[in-house]
Amino acid sequence: MRNRKNCRESRGEKIIESIGRNLDLPQDALSGYARIEICGNREATVEGCVGILEYSDSSVTVNTGKLTVRFCGCSLTITEMQDACTEIKGIITSIDFSN
Repeated sequence: MRNRKNCRESRGEKIIESIGRNLDLPQDALSGYARIEICGNREATVEGCVGILEYSDSSVTVNTGKLTVRFCGCSLTITEMQDACTEIKGIITSIDFSN
């Protein structure tokens, strides 16, 4: 039973990869992972944010569906949050990823 499920998942992933290649999309565009853009150590934008798990001036943890991303630093604020995009500003000292 488990083998059949894995086969379906890998077949689905292959179809998604094929669609991405045919449409000439970046490889990660259809992967289901979040896109994170970092500007120096002062700003981070997370596209694909599902929700905020923790928020303080020293830590912001976001859920991206497949990953949990934690930003640590000081004077951290969420300056924008709309659709599935979240912008974090402050002094970012580290970023941790977990499943």
